[in-house]
Amino acid sequence: MMGNSLGFLALNSRYVIEGDLIPQAALHIGSGSGDSETDATFIRDTYGPFIPGSSLRGVMRSTLERILQAVGGDRGCVLFAEHSHPRCFTVNSKKLEDFDAWLSKQPVSKREIELTKKLLEGDGLCDVCKLFGSPLLASKLRVSDSRPVAGAVPQMVIRDGVAMDRDTETAREKFKFDFQALEKGLTFEFRLDIENAIGTDLALVHILLTQMKNGIDVGGKKACGLGRCTVDVKSVEYFDAARGYGVDKFLSTGKLARMTGQEFEAITSACLSAYLKQEGTTHAAASGE
Repeated sequence: MMGNSLGFLALNSRYVIEGDLIPQAALHIGSGSGDSETDATFIRDTYGPFIPGSSLRGVMRSTLERILQAVGGDRGCVLFAEHSHPRCFTVNSKKLEDFDAWLSKQPVSKREIELTKKLLEGDGLCDVCKLFGSPLLASKLRVSDSRPVAGAVPQMVIRDGVAMDRDTETAREKFKFDFQALEKGLTFEFRLDIENAIGTDLALVHILLTQMKNGIDVGGKKACGLGRCTVDVKSVEYFDAARGYGVDKFLSTGKLARMTGQEFEAITSACLSAYLKQEGTTHAAASGE
């Protein structure tokens, strides 16, 4: 797959990944407030309880950061951890200052071009920031809110909790609280959109979807056994000239091409194999072809 030298000025490809998000345990995603029945209600809107895309996205990013730290090769930073990557501007303010100083000396007409090249094609950002975004670059990836599948009826329960004394390892007196939890057995819709993905991005998506297939922890009260969820990818719709269905066909038909979750997994698996063979901090796009 080709690099994206135009950044977000051109829409080269889009992948829409859809499936089921299945809680394997009860969930608690707090609304930040309580009511007459509980100290902490489950987040909801006029349509009912849901899992915010921001919650899923945060879990996905932190999961990927930890995995890439273990893989090595300076592939990803850890957000908010200064100097967790030697060159990524998101966590290395000195490198960003140095580049800004150099950029200010360039002709005005070339500054935006040089910045785009540094962020998207150079080593100005790590692989995680190029996919998930940073304060310097918009994200290629969008995670939709997950809502119960049509016809599903949420079952809520109030659970008790207590504050623990770390010294005595016992419950502290007069520190009891409760919270609203969504019982397991309910299936949620899952949707992930990726635009202008190159091979490296698809390699990271493979890592994520593999981890989510095996299970990730969503929401609060994880230490109490809540929040375990799995994701089952059902289908992927897309346009991508590298796959024989470019934006021109999408515009002429108004429809995205379609592949199964297994077909998409084979593509991303090939991208991952190529990605893991790369060394150093500047990774070329893994083609997966």
